[in-house]
Amino acid sequence: MKVKIVGFERMEGTASKTGRAYAIGRVHAIAPLDTSRNSDKGQAKGWMGTTYEVDVELIKRIEHNPLPMDAEMSIEDVIRFGKREGKVMDIRPLAVNTAAPVEPLRKAA
Repeated sequence: MKVKIVGFERMEGTASKTGRAYAIGRVHAIAPLDTSRNSDKGQAKGWMGTTYEVDVELIKRIEHNPLPMDAEMSIEDVIRFGKREGKVMDIRPLAVNTAAPVEPLRKAA
């Protein structure tokens, strides 16, 4: 599924109360509305924002790319706690940033 990624969050650490490690990843994207059922009784047009829970390793692979970023997202259905959910299995940027990292400016002597 093609989406436009407009933001992401990656949080990793250890919970202060329980001492358990955590890793939380979220990708914020906009996806086109389904216009296939447009008629004189209703219209859909444009884009809508959504958030996907993802493995933080997927975010680490794409976080060097500038935003917004067009990407292909692979999603598979899984059953979690008796409910069907879409699980993001892969994120592939459609245009990869291959530029070398920019060195910070140095102060004048």
